[in-house]
Amino acid sequence: MNRRNKHALIVLALFLALCTGDVFGQQDPMYSQYMFNMLSINPAYAGSREMVSMTTMYRKQWVGIEGAPTTLTFSADAPIQNQRMALGLNVINDKIGISSDLMINAVYAYRIRLVNNAVISFGLQAGVNQYKADYSSVNTSTYYSGTVQDNAFAGSMSSFFPNFGFGTYYYTSRFYVGVALPKMIKNNLNGENNPTLDFSSFPNRQNRHVFITGGYSFDLNENIALKPSVLVKGVKGAPLEMDVNLNAWWKNTVGGGLSYRSADAIVAMVEFKPKPEFHIGYAYDMTISGLSGTNTGSHEVMLRFEPHASKVKSRARFNNAGARKQKQVQSLKRKNWRKKNRMMRRR
Repeated sequence: MNRRNKHALIVLALFLALCTGDVFGQQDPMYSQYMFNMLSINPAYAGSREMVSMTTMYRKQWVGIEGAPTTLTFSADAPIQNQRMALGLNVINDKIGISSDLMINAVYAYRIRLVNNAVISFGLQAGVNQYKADYSSVNTSTYYSGTVQDNAFAGSMSSFFPNFGFGTYYYTSRFYVGVALPKMIKNNLNGENNPTLDFSSFPNRQNRHVFITGGYSFDLNENIALKPSVLVKGVKGAPLEMDVNLNAWWKNTVGGGLSYRSADAIVAMVEFKPKPEFHIGYAYDMTISGLSGTNTGSHEVMLRFEPHASKVKSRARFNNAGARKQKQVQSLKRKNWRKKNRMMRRR
């Protein structure tokens, strides 16, 4: 079985695993630059950069709509124990209207190296969520002879509860695919302490989200690389959503790309690496849904810092050079062996 067939079987298996779950659409924070921020959606991604990696991202969605989502994320991860395991931290602060959701998760991943330097990783995350809703900020005043405030909106609510999730991630130097469920417990957001693991639908609960990612990298020439990728998002009660992206990189220093998010937006992004340690990205979403006339689009800024990137890059070049030299030596040995055999036959 060739490598392409193996990759196809892996994608098919993960897709079938998704289909067996109770998922249909999207609710958690969305990211246009998901391919650079995958620890936020899959704990098995931890350590896959093969170095200490820290990423922060700020997203302002649907500018012009009051109370539209605003998301701030920070993630950090690194491989440990001879690259066989990885640890990470993921923090997400998501605000929508009068509500805010703070999620803090510790991440652990166990990584198995396969043939041809492929790696399959199994990740687990566990942490806490704090959900707040400030009802007093809702304007319900009615003006007649005076002002009357609805007492039902006079206070606020805060919930604090645990959660956990898991994922798997398979990757090579050019290909990756992963599937994850970042939240497994369906906590009640009204403040009552009655989390559940059942698959029934309840109002005002956290719902499970499934994320499937996949991508490939290939070189057009020695300077230009193309990197197509896809993200499928699912949660019960909403339509299935898909992001399809194509990024192009010049000398792995300057990049640009376009994405299509199903029935929602067209995304343009630019990426820049002034040094191997720094990666700066910006994405602009142009809304194409029914909200297109009510906002001026969405903005997203990303910054990644990897303090040991230059050393890892140099090590990779050294290993590649060593591998090329070893192949040349083996090729020369084979030629000499054939030449020797021909001479023996002539005798």
